[in-house]
Amino acid sequence: MEWFKRPIYIYSFGLFFLIYKSAQYIYSFQPLVFFCFFLGYCFINYTIVFVQKRLDLYKYGIGWLILGWILVLFTDQFLAPIIHICKLRYILLMLIIICIVMCLVRRLMSDNKIYTLNKGINVFIFIFMGMTIISGVQTYRYEDKRSKSVNSKTLPFFNYRNNIVWILLDEYASPASLQSQFNFHTSLVDSLNSKGFFVYNALKSRSDLTIYSINSLFNQDDRGPVSNSMYAADNLYNSSWIKQLKKNGYEFVSLDFFNVGGVPKLSYLRTYPDVYIDQVLCGSVIPVVLDEICEKGLPYDEYNQKAIKKFKVEIHKKRAKPTFIWVHLLIPHNPFYRDAKGKLNKNVINIGKASRQEIVKQYTDYLSYGNTVTLKMLEEIPDWKDKTIIISGDHGARMLLPDNDPRRKETFGAIYYPGMDRKELDTIKYMQQIPFHLH
Repeated sequence: MEWFKRPIYIYSFGLFFLIYKSAQYIYSFQPLVFFCFFLGYCFINYTIVFVQKRLDLYKYGIGWLILGWILVLFTDQFLAPIIHICKLRYILLMLIIICIVMCLVRRLMSDNKIYTLNKGINVFIFIFMGMTIISGVQTYRYEDKRSKSVNSKTLPFFNYRNNIVWILLDEYASPASLQSQFNFHTSLVDSLNSKGFFVYNALKSRSDLTIYSINSLFNQDDRGPVSNSMYAADNLYNSSWIKQLKKNGYEFVSLDFFNVGGVPKLSYLRTYPDVYIDQVLCGSVIPVVLDEICEKGLPYDEYNQKAIKKFKVEIHKKRAKPTFIWVHLLIPHNPFYRDAKGKLNKNVINIGKASRQEIVKQYTDYLSYGNTVTLKMLEEIPDWKDKTIIISGDHGARMLLPDNDPRRKETFGAIYYPGMDRKELDTIKYMQQIPFHLH
């Protein structure tokens, strides 16, 4: 096979990349988008090779192209970890030196050795393609089986009577964790206790990642491992809890950047990929560049303010059915856009580079701002003491903690409903168990 001696790997690598990305979540696959991406990738490579030949530089080889594409397409896996250790200019200098060395080595190699090397790289990439396809099929079969298992479970009958309001504050740590991590006492505990709420000191979450934590909540405390965030987003879209609530006559209102229960997103934030184009580009340098060019203002803060305003509108609407209103605020999740008084921070820190003192100050200030927002939202709810109210986080404050620290999964939780059974509520250990204990 003479063609196998050629450097077709500069094209097959793009095919491998697209197969790898598509295999992560097969349901979203779009053949036309796949083809357009591959065509664009091939066109860029063909143009580069054409220019090299015209400039008589082809003799120095094109292996450097693969290195470049790895850094562009797999930025999160290869380039991002290095940036935390070295400055970007040193990394670029190192890459230039590596490319020069590769070109010089290619110039010194005989044609027979080049043919052998091309064969090896071509075979290696095609083997990787086959392994990726097999892995994708296995993931699909596992998730299909897991989904059928979850949906086949006999769900408990939720005999709810009240309107339900759930305010979720992203990355709001439990009172116990706030004390041990930051030596900080949150005033929200005192305020809610005085209003008759049952407030947990160290409520746990099933996960320290938002998508998995909320997915488990909306799918009957599902504890089965989900393959990746895209399948978790799909499960969240098809929430079994929301299906049960609608079956029991409830209307569901979601103010979230996720498609919870099939409700359209309130805002589009590029946090977790849940459409095919984002799935392909996620982890590459391309969305970073696009964000720098297109993204204006403070998207997370704009989302928060939009959710707060929308909540005020939705909570005063007259409805014939009992209603569950879900609102997800990215407070006190970083970036810490506001201070304790709600004013925009002039210097929003990067938690990857900031000192412990700076992180503690801006996190607790943002949390205090969240307390003010939450209590104001609570007071805006008409006759809130006749409703079921949940105020919670989704996981703990992860900054400054190692991956195995249990406090990463300790979150805030407070519940109120008329005639609460405090002994029953005290049996709840995980945030995802709350739906089973509401009345």
